[in-house]
Amino acid sequence: MTLNAARPVVAPSGPEEFAALSPPQREQAVRTTPGASGWGETVRITLLLGRPRTCVPGMLTFALGWTVAGGPVSGLFFTGLAVSLVYGLLANTYNAYTDLAEDSRNLPGRVWQVLRIGHRRLLWISHAMSALLLGLSLLYSVAYVVPMALALVGAHQYSFLPGRLKARPVTGLFAFSLAVFGPYLLGYLAAPSGVRRLTGDAWAILAFLVIWFVAKGMVKNLPDYDGDRDAGLRTSATVFADRLSAARAATVVTLVGYLSLTGFVLAGSLPLRTLAALPWAVAAFLQCRAMAKAVDNQAANAVLKADMILSTAFLASVLVLRAPGWATALSVAIGAVILFGSDRLALDSRRQRDGAAPTRTA
Repeated sequence: MTLNAARPVVAPSGPEEFAALSPPQREQAVRTTPGASGWGETVRITLLLGRPRTCVPGMLTFALGWTVAGGPVSGLFFTGLAVSLVYGLLANTYNAYTDLAEDSRNLPGRVWQVLRIGHRRLLWISHAMSALLLGLSLLYSVAYVVPMALALVGAHQYSFLPGRLKARPVTGLFAFSLAVFGPYLLGYLAAPSGVRRLTGDAWAILAFLVIWFVAKGMVKNLPDYDGDRDAGLRTSATVFADRLSAARAATVVTLVGYLSLTGFVLAGSLPLRTLAALPWAVAAFLQCRAMAKAVDNQAANAVLKADMILSTAFLASVLVLRAPGWATALSVAIGAVILFGSDRLALDSRRQRDGAAPTRTA
C-alpha cells in the first residue's frame, strides 16, 4: 500500500467519487465514515446487502426438512419459512461487514452501500436479526434454541474471526453449505414431534444437500477470483493457478453434486420419481461452461445470477417430487415471489453496476 492509500480519506460524496478511490482507500473510507442513510433507505440497503434471492434455497430446504419430519401446513411452518429467510439475510450482511478488502476489489458498488448504511450500524442490524431468530425459536420449544444458536454461530463464523471459515478452501465449502443444510435441520427439528434424532433417510438427504451445495460454493467463488487473490484470500478458486483451472474443477464437482441424486435414489432415501430432476444437471453443466468463458468479473456475475435461478429450480423440483402437497406448493410459490420480486426491485448487491466501478491498485 502506498503512502497515499494510508492517508486519511475524505468521505466521498457519491458513487463516482468512491469508485475513483483505490481498493484500500475504499475500505478505509467505509471504516471511517458514519452511515448517513435514513431509516427507509437503511431498510432497503439492508435488504440489498442481505440479497433475498440467495435466501430462497434455504427456505426450500426448511420446507424439505419440515415435510421429511411429517409437519403439516400451520402457522409455525410459515414462521419457519420467515426464519430461514432472515437467516440467509443475516449471513449475507455479516459477510458484507467483514469482506471489505475483497469486495473493494470485486464489488465496489456493494462496499459503497456499506458506507451509506454505516459499517458499525450494519453489524448491529445483523446482530439484531440474530437476536430475533433466537427469540422466535422459543415458539417451537426451549430445546429448539440450541440448534438455532448453533446455526447462528455457523453463520457468524463463516465470515468472522477466529473461525473465518470462508478463508479455508475446503472447510469453507462445507461451511457455505450450511446455507441449505442449516435450514433443513431447523425445519426437521421444528416439525410437531419436536427436537429428536434424525432418521437414516433424514441423514441421507442432509448428505445430499451438503454434496450438492459444496459444488455450488465452488461456482460461487469463481467471479471473485482476481479480487480474492489480490486480497490474499484463499478460497476453492484461488488455490488454482488461474480462473480457468478453477472453473474446470468446479464443473467436475458440480456434475458430481447433481448426479449424486441418483445414488440417494438407488439407496432408497429418495423416491424414484425424484430422478425427474436430473435434466437440470445438463443446464448446470452449460452454466459452468459459460462461467469458464466469462471474460471478466461482470460477465461472471451475470452467469452467477442465472445459476441461482437454476439452483433454486433444481431444489424446488427435488422438493416437489419428494413431497408433493400444500406445504411444498406454498413454499415454492413464496420462494418464486421472493426470487423474482427481489430481482424486479434490484435488491441485490452483486448487480452488474456493483462490480463495474473501475479499480486501481494502490
